[in-house]
This record gives sequence, C-alpha cells and structure tokens, in this order.
Amino acid sequence: MSEITNFGLFRYFLYLGATVFGGPLAIIDTLRYELVMVKKWLKFSDFEDIFGYSQIAPGPLAFQVAVYFGFFKKGFWGAVSAGFGLVLPSFILVLIFSIFYSAYKDITYIVYGLYGLSPVIIAIIFYSGYKLSTSILKKEIFLYLLFAAAIVLTVFFKVYIIFLIIGAAILSLIYFTIKEKYIGKNELNSFSLFAITSIGLLLAKIFLLIKEISVSKLLEMAILFMKVGSLTYGSGFVIVGVLSQEVVDARHWLTAKEFIDGIAFGQITPGPVVITSTFIGYMTQGIPGAIVATFCIFFPTFIFVMILAPRISKFKDNFYLKSLIKGANAAAIGAILSVAFILSKDAITDIPTFILFVAALPVLFFTKFKPIYIIIIGAFAGILIKFFSF
Repeated sequence: MSEITNFGLFRYFLYLGATVFGGPLAIIDTLRYELVMVKKWLKFSDFEDIFGYSQIAPGPLAFQVAVYFGFFKKGFWGAVSAGFGLVLPSFILVLIFSIFYSAYKDITYIVYGLYGLSPVIIAIIFYSGYKLSTSILKKEIFLYLLFAAAIVLTVFFKVYIIFLIIGAAILSLIYFTIKEKYIGKNELNSFSLFAITSIGLLLAKIFLLIKEISVSKLLEMAILFMKVGSLTYGSGFVIVGVLSQEVVDARHWLTAKEFIDGIAFGQITPGPVVITSTFIGYMTQGIPGAIVATFCIFFPTFIFVMILAPRISKFKDNFYLKSLIKGANAAAIGAILSVAFILSKDAITDIPTFILFVAALPVLFFTKFKPIYIIIIGAFAGILIKFFSF
C-alpha cells in the first residue's frame, strides 16, 4: 500500500468533495472503489470495517467515513484533513448559490426553474428513503412497526424527529434484549448498559434546557445545529428533515418553499447532502451564519469519531449498541418519508408539478440516471411549463 501524507489526504478529499454527486451513498461507493482498487490505501475488509464504524455515531454518514479513514491513516490531523477537504468544495458552492438566490430569487426564470425543480426534489427524498429502507429494515417486523410509528407521529402529531429517533432506539434496545434473552451474556456491565440507553435522553434534556436561555440568533443557530448534528442518525436527508421542523415549523427562519430550494442546492452541488445547512445559515444570518451552521452541523460528528475511533474495536459488535442503532435507523427512515410528504404540500401545488413528481419516480427507481440530471431537467421543464402557460 502506498504511503500518504496529510496534504495528500486533504487533496484527495477536496477532489472527492468537488466531483462526486448523489449524496452519501455515491460518495461511499466512490471511496470504496478508489481507496481499495485504485489507490490501494486500504484493504476491502478494512474499508468495510470503517463503513460499519460510521453507522455507530450520529451525523452525516459520508463525512464519518472520511474522518475515520483520515484518523486511521494519519491520526487527528489526518481526520481534520479528510473531513475539511470533503466539506470545503460544497460549502463554497452552496454559499455562492445562496448569495445568488438571495439576490435574484424573484427573477422570473429563476422562479420558473425552482417551480419545476421542487417536485423533483421531493421524488429524490422519497427514493432515498426507500433505498435506505431496503438495507436497514430487512425482514424484521418490529423495525417496520417503528418505521410506521415514526411516519404517523411525524405527519399527524408533529412530534420532533430527534425525540422519535431517541425513543425508537431505546424501544429497540428493550425489544431485542428481551427477544434474544441476551441480558448478562454481553461483556458490558450494568453501568455501561445504563450509560448507553440514557445518553440520548441526557443530551436531549441538556439541549432543551439550553433552548430556554435567551441568546442571540447566531448563538441560537450554533446551539441548534450542534443539537441536530449530535442527535440525528441516518442519512443527510434525516438531518435535513430535522432542520425542516426546526427552522421552518418552529422558528420560521425560512418558508417551506425556501427550504426546498435549499435542499435543491444541496443536491445540485457535489459532496454531503447536509451541506444544505450552509444555505440555511446564510439565509438567516448571512456569511457568518453560513460558517456557523456548517461548522456546527459537522463538528459533533467529528468529536464523536475522535472519541470512538481509538476504542472502536472493543465495542463495534456490541449487541446493545447494535440494537440501539437498529431502532434509531428505522425511525430515521420513517422521518425521511414523512418530511418528503410534509414538504410536498409546498412543492406539488398543481397538475404540472404533480406530473413532474410522478415522472421522476420511475426514472429514479428503474434507471441509472443520476439525480443531478433529473434536477436539471426538472428546472428546465419548469421554465418551459411556465413560459408556455402564459
């Protein structure tokens, strides 16, 4: 295997963050091929281990893979180089899009393009939720029940997604422990089990207390994005769903339409989907807000990885931890589909947008057409529909 430097790590992940479209799964597939087959920096089994580690902590999945890889290769600064390199290109691009959007979003053809783009984004979110469900839910009926409960509680009772994920994780732990009659057979003692089951609730309680403190909007934003990055499992779309509840429904920083447009910018740029946080930050507090939001959404994940990485081999296969993660992921998938349904009311507003949504689904499900091309086609279709309807 060839040697690598910190600068080499940064340069490679900068390239990756600037060229790979399609969200976390596309980034991870590219990493799997290039790190193992092309550059030979890893064995295949080592990559699979890193991918498995990355599903233990909350936060963006592709970012975790990059940070773990950087850490195992070059320690702390390797993790910094890999993580920063992956995020920087998409941050710059989304910031540029945000500045442009803020200044020109009311221009006729921009409005028309976003009109056609919005229903396509909803189709992509539905598709992402389905793809994740096939790999996580499998044939476990209990996980399907958690998945269905998350949809009902989100759509009809407006329960916060973060609370659903924490609650589902704890229920999953209890269920699988009883089912497998595993109590007392694992290497964890009772204190460790208590710590694992209560850490999510403790973090939630802390953030709820902080929420009551009167703070400036920039500090409030920092706390919010730290909370979301600390407590949200699943793909970037789960984090985006939590942010929708927080910045659209609870705080009214953005309208639902603006939020959907922000998701679109996260999709048409390479790198992690959760880079939508840059757009939210800019629209709320300008460039300082964009920097704070982006840093705070990724920073908790980085800290989790730095804490876990040196010790990961000791508990990566722990029964209790895996049981928690199963429930968290099941609720997270339900949350993705729920958010798509909720946002669809502002994206699918008439017959043409419904047709665009329906047309996008079979293309996503039955072809290898990349989402970015579907987004571009949707935008042009919106312009043509609006142009010829007047």
